[in-house]
Amino acid sequence: MASSAAFREVLLQAIDDALLVPGELVRAAIYSRVEKSYRIRREEIPEKLGLFHEALQQVLGASAMVMERMIAKNLYHRLDLNFSDHEHWTLLDYVDHAKKAQK
Repeated sequence: MASSAAFREVLLQAIDDALLVPGELVRAAIYSRVEKSYRIRREEIPEKLGLFHEALQQVLGASAMVMERMIAKNLYHRLDLNFSDHEHWTLLDYVDHAKKAQK
């Protein structure tokens, strides 16, 4: 990955794709709730990833872990990295690992 701007865009695309799995209306509802309740616009998610992680947990409950793994799988696929499931990793862990693997 050539730059952090490129990584940022790939991360946003991975999030978009994963949130689309349950449907466009659900994705729009999640983004709306995250923006309204947590004041995180879609474009700010890479810089506020920790808060986005918390927002997903509040919005999706136990399903947040599944959604975060889908985001991580999408991200790794886009970066041509091999994805390995780690039981206790959050989205933050996967993104941090992917950034380091790119260097």
